[in-house]
Amino acid sequence: MSLIRVVDLTKKFGEFTANDHINLTVEKQEIKGIVGENGAGKSTLMNMLYGMLQPTSGKICINDEEVKFNSPQDAMAHGIGMVHQHFKQVPSLTVYENILLGAEVTKKCGSIKTPFIDTKEEIARIRALIETYHFQLDPMETVANLSVGQCQQVEILKMLYRNVDILILDEPTAVLTPQEVDWLMENLKSLAKSGKTIILITHKLREVMAVCDSIAVIRHGVVVGETRKADTSEKELAQMMVGRDVVLTVSNEGGQAPSDDVIYRVDNVHAVNEAGAEVLHGVSFRVKKGEIYGIAGVEGNGQSELVRILTGMLLLKEGHVSINGEDITNSWPHELRQKKIGIIPEDRYRDGLCRDMSLDDNAVAGYFTEDVCRRGILNRKAMHKKFMGQVDKYDIRISDEYGNVSQLSGGNAQKVIIAREFESCPTMLIASQPTRGVDVGSIEYIHQSLIDFRNAGNSVLLVSSELTEIMSLSDRVGVMYKGNIIFEVDPKTTSVADIGLLMAGTVPESLRDKA
Repeated sequence: MSLIRVVDLTKKFGEFTANDHINLTVEKQEIKGIVGENGAGKSTLMNMLYGMLQPTSGKICINDEEVKFNSPQDAMAHGIGMVHQHFKQVPSLTVYENILLGAEVTKKCGSIKTPFIDTKEEIARIRALIETYHFQLDPMETVANLSVGQCQQVEILKMLYRNVDILILDEPTAVLTPQEVDWLMENLKSLAKSGKTIILITHKLREVMAVCDSIAVIRHGVVVGETRKADTSEKELAQMMVGRDVVLTVSNEGGQAPSDDVIYRVDNVHAVNEAGAEVLHGVSFRVKKGEIYGIAGVEGNGQSELVRILTGMLLLKEGHVSINGEDITNSWPHELRQKKIGIIPEDRYRDGLCRDMSLDDNAVAGYFTEDVCRRGILNRKAMHKKFMGQVDKYDIRISDEYGNVSQLSGGNAQKVIIAREFESCPTMLIASQPTRGVDVGSIEYIHQSLIDFRNAGNSVLLVSSELTEIMSLSDRVGVMYKGNIIFEVDPKTTSVADIGLLMAGTVPESLRDKA
């Protein structure tokens, strides 16, 4: 008897089918991996298991009894809890207050409950819970002072306090350092041994192979494969995810070494955010000709603000930016493009594309050159011809019903940006999170495109929260922590563990003589 059994579960949003007759089983005390491309339907399935969405048809069975969840409270009543990718916490409250939020312990007067919170009992309960599961938390610490990994521990404890037996984790390692990832993986194994059942949603195949007992692969809303970990490999899982063979790791080795010529300089950059708080504290670095310079760091350490400054979307407070010796501080995006700087933004739909514009329009946006625009009049025939050339060259897969960007998958939408920027013939490319939300096959293509661009003698500033991406593509890596680059390393001679320590703000022993 399986603990969870999903039978022909289907979810439709209007005419769109997100999950199509999904059949899935989860055994008691196992760690089940759910993998697939972005948009494959993983989160939709889990949201039905957690009561956030209701199925269009099909059924969910717990211990062979059909259940219907109208809310997350219904799911938790049946022992199912979910830790979301974006934490739901109050930063100004303590650890124990966040864990007990909505489930406070009140004092009693005899047998009668009072409206007054029993602080002493609450702290004692959470301290015991932390000790039981060997978590690294102080119940009295304010959540605002915690690392991202510790905030995730708070979310897990929140579910464990509510006595869930089935724990769903949605992309739990997206914002963790390598050390925090290792700690989480070990604790998931411990939780499974203690009697809990874990469902892990992730796109990181190495983590799936490290911790899961069985794995289900979802593609286009359908389960296309289910296997035991011992019977598969990363390569086979990737093939199931995209339907073809893919190269999982593209390396920049073999190309010409970067020259000593510095073409891009960032000096002592300070900046404040919309709330007026300083988020960058004197950032400085250099990018050489023919080099990929990577910036690594846990998200939220100033990378987004730095990219916004360098791409003309945010004014810096102090400092200078230059290319080939020319000052481009606080230049607008169209001025940067005139200086041969290509831009791949962090959020493709917010800053890189317009969903409701045609593919032809998006393919030339920001680059109204004479071949497509004369005297302010667009040449639609030339625009279409230009885009169709990009379709062939950059493997952009479009449907027969040629329309807007909104009809494309995330990977193909990203390729529209890649094609547009590369076709402008830049010499410097600022690429922020270039493979975020992109399927495995498109990641392979984008990585190779960046390498080819670099090998042609051009330069890339690569900002990514994916450490494997930074390590495999970059010639040098600057590690960002709390609004500054605290160290530069050679990724070929530096271990992932050492970079992980730097991402947490600690200079490892092996690098201190280079400080």
